[in-house]
Amino acid sequence: MQNLQETIQLSNHVKNKIKYHQRTSLSRSSNELTISDNTDNDNEVFISSSPQKLYRKRSFTFTTHEVPPLPKSEYLPTDKKNYFQQSRTSQRQALCQECIRYKNLLHNEHQHLLRVYDENRKLTEEYRSATLVNRQYQEENLKLKQHLTKINAHLEEYKRNFHLLKQKKISEKNNQSKQDLEVDQLKRLRHELQVYKQVIASKRQEEQKHIDYYSHQDWILKKIRQ
Repeated sequence: MQNLQETIQLSNHVKNKIKYHQRTSLSRSSNELTISDNTDNDNEVFISSSPQKLYRKRSFTFTTHEVPPLPKSEYLPTDKKNYFQQSRTSQRQALCQECIRYKNLLHNEHQHLLRVYDENRKLTEEYRSATLVNRQYQEENLKLKQHLTKINAHLEEYKRNFHLLKQKKISEKNNQSKQDLEVDQLKRLRHELQVYKQVIASKRQEEQKHIDYYSHQDWILKKIRQ
């Protein structure tokens, strides 16, 4: 290890832990490996910053020092460095692509929401306009119903007056017919009376002729006798 400038006498347990950290993640910070010079308490435990991690007791016969963590670039091989760099680049590219896709998705959703908002606003305006027109229609319909009620009342009155006038005309016609019949009967009676008078006059003339004839014969006979 290049950063370690002095020889350190460590226990096997600490050495194993350091080797374990070198072989595994190597991405832990220096806070994860806390080494103390305090050897007063043999029961002291080795505690890392990660929660719920307790290590076995360390011996009080050794002096320990804090070992700074090594950067990844110093202990990784070149091919692994390239691999991790490529992996990071691909991850960043994938992350960028995901961000772009998410941004486009947000933009599309925003545009969709704007269209929905505009449609909702138009529908709201149409609903208000339709409500106003419906209210006006109801008012006009009420006025028409009232006017129709008045017209029906006038129509009923007209029907009654028409029925009365019709009855009056029928009655007048019947009376006129009776009057005409009476006039006809009177004319007929007058005509019959006139004819009767003419017959009587002709009878009287005939009787007068007979009277005159017989009177003349009597006068002649009287003359002859004288």
